[in-house]
Amino acid sequence: MTSQNLFPLRMLGFGFYWAWLFLTCVSPSLILEQESVIGLPFESTELIFRLIFIAIILLASKKLSNDLSRKILFVISLACGLLSSALAITGITQLAIITVILLGATDACMFMLWMCFFGNNRIGEVAIYLASSYALGAAVSLLISALNPPIALVCAFLLPVLSCVTYTLSYKHCKIDESEEIHEHISKEPYPFKLFPFIGRICWALCLYALVFGMTTSTIVSNGLDSFLVGPFVETPCCIVVGLSLALAFRCLKDIQPIYRVYKFVPLFLSLGLASLLFKDALSTTIACFLVMAAYLTFEILALNDLCNEVKLRGLSAIKIFGRARAMITLGMLVGWLLGSLSQLLSEAISPLLFTAAICMPLVIIASTLVFTEKEIFAVRAATDERKNIEGADEIPSSSVLHEADSLQDRIIESFGAEWSLSNREMEVLPLLLSGKTATYISEKLFIARGTTKTHIYNIYRKMGIHSKMEMFDMFEEYRAKTLSNSESKDAESRK
Repeated sequence: MTSQNLFPLRMLGFGFYWAWLFLTCVSPSLILEQESVIGLPFESTELIFRLIFIAIILLASKKLSNDLSRKILFVISLACGLLSSALAITGITQLAIITVILLGATDACMFMLWMCFFGNNRIGEVAIYLASSYALGAAVSLLISALNPPIALVCAFLLPVLSCVTYTLSYKHCKIDESEEIHEHISKEPYPFKLFPFIGRICWALCLYALVFGMTTSTIVSNGLDSFLVGPFVETPCCIVVGLSLALAFRCLKDIQPIYRVYKFVPLFLSLGLASLLFKDALSTTIACFLVMAAYLTFEILALNDLCNEVKLRGLSAIKIFGRARAMITLGMLVGWLLGSLSQLLSEAISPLLFTAAICMPLVIIASTLVFTEKEIFAVRAATDERKNIEGADEIPSSSVLHEADSLQDRIIESFGAEWSLSNREMEVLPLLLSGKTATYISEKLFIARGTTKTHIYNIYRKMGIHSKMEMFDMFEEYRAKTLSNSESKDAESRK
């Protein structure tokens, strides 16, 4: 079975996870009547236990091999998924705390299981899988919630099993590329991308945006505010629209770099959503929910895709990276839900919606101007382009400038590029760059977009640890002089 034939299966398996999550763990639940546990909203309690289990997974991963970790995650996902669904179906209030603990364990393990699987796929596949899975899971959850309650509960019971079954088939029949080909040229330092360590910044941005999303939903649910739609009734339609839109964009666009412009619209839509809360009527509140959810969901899908790229490109631990990201998402949502619950206690002193807007608006500004800025967006674009080139996804016929001539200068340039672990496409850009050509000229010469050319140039500078063309000229001249000197010494020794 080929990777292409497995596309629907893998998408479907992760979609089953999202459908299960929407049906059982999101408040107000689509099928469960339980509204609170240990005095907290049901979702808040699930988030607490999810965070605990993620921490356990991260600690355990330090002592376990990747293969053993995968098997343990699979067993826990299947067992806890079955038990939690079974307890939820019984509806016994006294068992609510056990149910929510099992839900937290299933949520943490199943997400990690699938994301580690996606982290080993090719760049063109990962983005489509992620976006499509969100949309598919939302659609499945809506269909199940429309069924008779007993049937809906049985379907929810089956979803974790179906997700695990599809995972087993996918892992068994799909050849996972765990070779070193992608990242063998990268420095083996524990943190090889010191110039732009955007993984940490992505995680913090996810945390802040999740907090805004969680607090907006929690405030409306906790205070019983007027809204036509709230919780999963907003999240599922947003997942369908955003997921399908991004999947089509990744599928149809030959150059995916323009998609990264969407990152810039996230704080704008979050701000518009928060501003809509101030009108305090049902329509404005509903619009606010849609804008906040759509913006957060877009950022989450793009961020997880970029983390997959980095895991593959740099040879990083998938469990550690995705565990950290999921922990930050969970922490942000948990704090948001707790603050939303606090707004109910302060409702006599300050309007809950005003309280939410006053806290969330500065967080959006901090996330977009201090945490995940234009520099980080450029960095993730560069990483995506680098992985695309290494995997051979760029179908432009190669007309390498380096191989058009056999001169000594060409060989020195090629050796210089290899010294800094440049990719094949970057090796084509390098000689033109060293000859003083502009980005516009290079893009026309190599038949690539100007934005892509700038990304290649940025990548070259990043790997060399420089910031300007003049610094590169100086480095090359020094390298050239050293190479010629060594060559002359070898010739002199051979003559002797």
